[in-house]
Amino acid sequence: MTTKNKYYDYTLRHPARGLYVNLVDATKAADTAPTKYSVMFGLEKEDADAIFALEAAAIKERYGTFTKPDDYQLCAISGAKAAEKALASAALNARGKDEETAFKIKERAQARADLVGGYAGIISASSRTAFHDRFLDRYMMDLSAKERENADKYGFRLAVMARPKVIVLDTQLTFNEHRDKFYRGAYYGGTFKLSPWDRKKAEDKDGVSAYLGNMIFVKDGERLAGAAKPIEDEFGHYQGMATDYSPSAAAKVDEHAF
Repeated sequence: MTTKNKYYDYTLRHPARGLYVNLVDATKAADTAPTKYSVMFGLEKEDADAIFALEAAAIKERYGTFTKPDDYQLCAISGAKAAEKALASAALNARGKDEETAFKIKERAQARADLVGGYAGIISASSRTAFHDRFLDRYMMDLSAKERENADKYGFRLAVMARPKVIVLDTQLTFNEHRDKFYRGAYYGGTFKLSPWDRKKAEDKDGVSAYLGNMIFVKDGERLAGAAKPIEDEFGHYQGMATDYSPSAAAKVDEHAF
């Protein structure tokens, strides 16, 4: 087993549907959680199969073997598996609740299952740093020199497809003009950096996290109502801690059934 972090780059080959999109303003899932950006994308089959294989390759290279997907906490799983997990989680959460509350829990879970179940794959990714951190008002007074350097050097960047050109949101003006393009339901292209990590306790699982690379708005889609939880909260996907160090690494991938 190797303990050195290694990153596996992947660029989407097809537009992915933004099922949860938090790319403009970083938020906290809880008071003690780190502030971060995050997404949950619905993937086409070609991208899903390639990412599943890359996860398996990352696990195999780190530990010498890959058994089966359920043995790990993975950043990407099939839509069918995501739907199954949503319903199973709701069934547990509904235990001991009154009839009305239990019904609402299961109803929301069914809606989520219907949403994710139609995709070949679901990927969840996050980052603690974005290039546009420097443009957000809340950072004007408290962004340290180191944080500004990290935003410039390591932060993911946003762009908008405005045929025939691509607009990179690298100025205050372009960021303000196009920030509303990043919403639940639209379609995006982009890159991810996958990285395997070790379990912290014996009862936990080893896994693979995905960190955000550059993201581009490709086209509008029907807006999805509500504020669904990120998939890592809903299905227990561990995202790990984002890092300032983001090298790319090639990996041989094999087919695996997810």
